[in-house]
Amino acid sequence: MPKLAVRAMKDAKIPANCQVELETADSLAALPSMAGRKCAAVLLNTAADWESEQIDAQFGRDTHLIICTDRLAELSPDKINRAWRVWPLSQIDNYWPFFCQHLLEDLYKQKELWHTRNCLQTVVDTMPGFVWFKDMEGHHLKVNQAFCEMVGKSMQEVEGKEHYEIWGVSPEQYAEGEYVCLETDKAIAANPKPTLFQEQVLHSKLGLRQLETYKAPIFDEDGKMIGNIGVAKDVTEEYAYKERILLLSRTDELTRLANRRYFYQFVDMHRREGSGALTLCYVDLDYFKQLNDTFGHQYGDAALMAISELLTTVFPKDFIARLGGDEFIVAIFAVPEREVLVNKLEKLYQSAREFFSQDICFKNLGMSIGIASAESHSVTLDTLLQRSDNALYYTKKNYRGKYTFYEDIKNELLSRREIHE
Repeated sequence: MPKLAVRAMKDAKIPANCQVELETADSLAALPSMAGRKCAAVLLNTAADWESEQIDAQFGRDTHLIICTDRLAELSPDKINRAWRVWPLSQIDNYWPFFCQHLLEDLYKQKELWHTRNCLQTVVDTMPGFVWFKDMEGHHLKVNQAFCEMVGKSMQEVEGKEHYEIWGVSPEQYAEGEYVCLETDKAIAANPKPTLFQEQVLHSKLGLRQLETYKAPIFDEDGKMIGNIGVAKDVTEEYAYKERILLLSRTDELTRLANRRYFYQFVDMHRREGSGALTLCYVDLDYFKQLNDTFGHQYGDAALMAISELLTTVFPKDFIARLGGDEFIVAIFAVPEREVLVNKLEKLYQSAREFFSQDICFKNLGMSIGIASAESHSVTLDTLLQRSDNALYYTKKNYRGKYTFYEDIKNELLSRREIHE
């Protein structure tokens, strides 16, 4: 390199946070290897003996190669293609400062770009969730290590691939759009703003996974959306835990039926969303306390579990809850024909008698039921529940072990002032 060029390199203005290492040599062999260096450049004159492969091996493919020559025609196409710039040798003395300043500025920009990318990749890789950048066609242009670990593939196997190629689902499943994030991608494209989603993806080895995904649109310099960036967290276990907690809060621990609180919530919601028609069958076991006192709570629990199974068998499509103690309720969201409901009740009693006869401990057990119906929302749930309770009380007082329809005794109860309408 001419002394003017060396002086120009040393005199060039560079940012305070940047340093330049300068090596000069009479041959390539005398220069140290820089294959692992970033943001480097090599200046060669025409007399140097070199090949592109040698440059790549010694200095790396990303190193800028500047050829200083006045005999461009003597260079092979391969060498010209490898060159970053070709500087003339004749009459260049006055231009060395310009060329060298330009080179160093470009190397500095390259350094800043590499530093930014490295910092971004480091931040992305250290995030606990899965991070990706997809184009509008769904190709994963960039992902982090957590994403690769989740799908069990290397970054080279993931980048540039579509969803079905990464997650191991078939193209047919992907085309159907089920469990492949297509809906959320479309939602971001239709309304390009950062959005939080709850979505499921189908993993070829782990099965269905529940993800909490935050997606945001990415725009080019002209404001055109070119893809989306996503950050996802696998909340499958957390989601399942919350579901179990929710189930426990709604369920009677012994019978696994709905509890009293959830009975009110579910029936109120269902009536608001429907016609309001409702029939309640209020069920109470006869002589249940005697069973507990004589044989112990384990026999009482066995009876309660058996009755819950019988109710579920006879009323498979209806909502059943244990209100507490030995009280159960069946909610039918309709007013069925009397004959249809009576047939079900008779089947329930027959099944109960068969169960009670299996063990001498249950020989005194029976079951009383009160039934009340409403055609619409005009009768509140509390009112209907009170009516079915009145019918149940009437049954236990007059026909223990049977069932009573509130409509059949309404006038009698009113005349005795036993109920309030």
